Amino acid sequence: MTVRVATVLSAREWEPSLVAYARDTAAIRVVLRAFQPRDIEARAEEIDVIVAGGEVAWVTPHQIAAWTHLGCAVIGIHPSGDGPAASLLELGGAAEVLPDDVDLAALIQAIRFVAPSTVATPSGSRGHVIAVVGPRGAPGCTEVACSIAMTHAQRTKTVLIDADLTAPALAVRLGVAPRPDMTDAADMVRSEGTFDRSCVRRVGRLDVVTGSHRSGEPPVREQMLVGLVEAAASSYATVVLDVGSNPLSDALLDAVDAVLLVVDATPVGIVRAAQAISDWFGPTPQIVINKTQAQNRSETVAAVRRWTGLDPVAVIADRAKVRRNAASGKLPDRTFVRSLAQVGVGQ
Repeated sequence: MTVRVATVLSAREWEPSLVAYARDTAAIRVVLRAFQPRDIEARAEEIDVIVAGGEVAWVTPHQIAAWTHLGCAVIGIHPSGDGPAASLLELGGAAEVLPDDVDLAALIQAIRFVAPSTVATPSGSRGHVIAVVGPRGAPGCTEVACSIAMTHAQRTKTVLIDADLTAPALAVRLGVAPRPDMTDAADMVRSEGTFDRSCVRRVGRLDVVTGSHRSGEPPVREQMLVGLVEAAASSYATVVLDVGSNPLSDALLDAVDAVLLVVDATPVGIVRAAQAISDWFGPTPQIVINKTQAQNRSETVAAVRRWTGLDPVAVIADRAKVRRNAASGKLPDRTFVRSLAQVGVGQ
């Protein structure tokens, strides 16, 4: 799908540069350069995304909300360093707010990501989606997510996606190159409507989509991730998400079938897990206790039960080989994987 874009005419360099870039690359199609609000309103059915500069007097929060009501996504452009202008664009509900010195390739990417998705609801069966999360403090979400995915890959077609939008770690953990990454995969979903296997890395029997590490570009938006997950679930029997310590939004929870909460087997880790459970909404997570010490295993399990109110589905011992494998980019230790062998199986 070619994204249809309207720009609001602006004296600032970004607008004519965007139009020229779109013409030269065919990355998007500029269908209108609007001088007045009525220009856009008259052709709203032909427009997917509106790109408007906050310096234009009539680009107000009310006008942005009106465009959104017409079914158009809005990207607001503000003078670099002008915080109040950015706040006004956000107030109106702009899907993306960027400075006017943003790289044009990054702006094109943002346009394609906020455009209406072409992903169709699969007519056949949908894959089982498992999210692995944990409170801050590195409880071991990535190691657990890798191991869960490896277990399922023995039985079903499985993909592991780095869904940690703030600190993606799969590329480093598995020792693979950072590109192609989740941004590339999500971009293909937005533009083509399908999960593109060219963005997948093969690690053993496991398909992997690494996280995005692109300095200087806008952060990955959660709506990109949700679209990618839904597309992956139409192609794979099992989708495992390494979410890390990021909160699960309503949209992502709707796409998930099961949640594993990884608890670090320390007093601080248990307290943080208890806080996470107290603030929890959505389906009840399954508890995985990680890094337990043999001498106080039973006390740790009892403390987790007391403070979270949940029985753990797996208790994993702290082993030096697990840390060595993680540091060297090797696949998770077999003992670690076996500790999780029955978690999520057959769901």
